[in-house]
Amino acid sequence: MELINYISQIIVSVGIFIILCFIGEQLKKIVLKHKESIMDPKEYFPKEEILSLKQVYYLILILFIYICILNFFFDRFSAVSGELLIINSLIDIIISLYLVITFFEKSAKGRILIIFLMPLVSISTLAFGESLLGYWDFIRIPALLYLVGDIYNRFLRFTDKNNLGKLILILVSIIFTCLVLTIFLESQNPINSLAMVSNAFTSNGYAVLGSTTSGVLTSTFLVWSGYIISGVGTATLAAAIVHRNSNKKFERLEEKIDNLERMLSESQKEKDQ
Repeated sequence: MELINYISQIIVSVGIFIILCFIGEQLKKIVLKHKESIMDPKEYFPKEEILSLKQVYYLILILFIYICILNFFFDRFSAVSGELLIINSLIDIIISLYLVITFFEKSAKGRILIIFLMPLVSISTLAFGESLLGYWDFIRIPALLYLVGDIYNRFLRFTDKNNLGKLILILVSIIFTCLVLTIFLESQNPINSLAMVSNAFTSNGYAVLGSTTSGVLTSTFLVWSGYIISGVGTATLAAAIVHRNSNKKFERLEEKIDNLERMLSESQKEKDQ
């Protein structure tokens, strides 16, 4: 009977993940097709800020992959509440889907990578209430670490191509180090630790804001959204001021050139007479 349950969980989990990947691919096509009509970042942010946000995107993605890995260990070796287990499973599924849809390559290596990225434990946990596939998460770790290396190389190529600084790399490294230390020193789960580090980093204190796991995630999302938007707003304002002053100086320079050309023309006419 246990063998039948084991095989059933594998088949159902793989089937659900394939369906989710298909839905995700269709949504991706729709978004790409209507990307410019939905939202063009160039309409809202200066070019430099868009480049910086792209850097942050790569590093945040790496950070979330590491959080998934930390959750694997935390869920196996610590007492986890039912709500936290569900949240962790959902995060794992969403991150895995995004990685597959975004970084899939139509090659043998790409197909093998998809197999090892399947969040079978998380899907079976949600579908059956408990999973018999606990070992699978540890098999997935090498695939996730491989993707970390790939995303980091993309970050470096993007940074070098656009002549950007790498200070943001130090910042995210500090956040990740503090995240890990908070897990062990404060005996917190990865989500609570992320909330504590986020609040401390943005000067909102050093506490878990929210009485439920969903509330903690919401408060963390608000913290980082506010931090990013405030940074974008400051950069946009600075760029607008510089642009406006540059336009004024350019207009004055054009006026002086026109006056000079007029004076030279009048002088030339006087000489001809």
